[in-house]
Amino acid sequence: MSENLQRVALTEQQKKLKSLSLIGAFWNYWNSVAGDTGVVKFLAFELYQIMLSGLGGALGLVLRRAALGQLLDKVGKGLICGRWVTIRLPSKIELGSDVFLDDGVLLDIRLKKNAASRIWLGNSVVVGRNSLIISKDGQITLEDGVNISSNCRIATQSEIRIGESTLVAAFSYIGPGNHQKGDSEVPLIEREMEIKGGVQIGKFVWIGAHCTILDGVTIGDGAIIGAHSFVKDSVPPRTIVAGVPARVIGQVS
Repeated sequence: MSENLQRVALTEQQKKLKSLSLIGAFWNYWNSVAGDTGVVKFLAFELYQIMLSGLGGALGLVLRRAALGQLLDKVGKGLICGRWVTIRLPSKIELGSDVFLDDGVLLDIRLKKNAASRIWLGNSVVVGRNSLIISKDGQITLEDGVNISSNCRIATQSEIRIGESTLVAAFSYIGPGNHQKGDSEVPLIEREMEIKGGVQIGKFVWIGAHCTILDGVTIGDGAIIGAHSFVKDSVPPRTIVAGVPARVIGQVS
């Protein structure tokens, strides 16, 4: 009899622990995905995620624009937001006027320590289909007229700034850092990242398809980065570079 009672007590304890675990997961979702908001904004965020994110046609465009106008910190006029655009910590994201977010875009704030983390997209910025903009305790600024093509990844743990009317072609990766070398007993993936201060890209720059631009690089105004280049060193203004690693091959006339 006592053994049966012990089993019942253990089962009840397991249910209680599971319940607490679910509550903890819910609060973690609320704070790390929806943001530290009140109940009304949380419900509005859930409405966007569940019912509006994938809604097709003109109705979907209109309702998403209205919803994001309430959820984001700032939204200018003329926003066009495609289907399945994912937003995390919307209160730390600002959009200028006439911004275009194509289908499958991700705007992601992963807040850990730095309360100043933000994503800011200027006027007439275009972010292409399936491109990811990820701030991990950092700040990302795309100035007016920046065009990010499809399937790009822009991510930082410090800062990325891309200047006015710069074009980033498809499948490019801007901002990756390196895991620090060191103790052979610690897997590389678990080691701290080596942070070099972010990426600064000037205005009127053209970055070709499939480029990688590492953390710590500065690219001057009007430079051209050839397709499939691996950029680990800074590039002077109006300079053409290409290759792996990228080297100077000419000047912009």
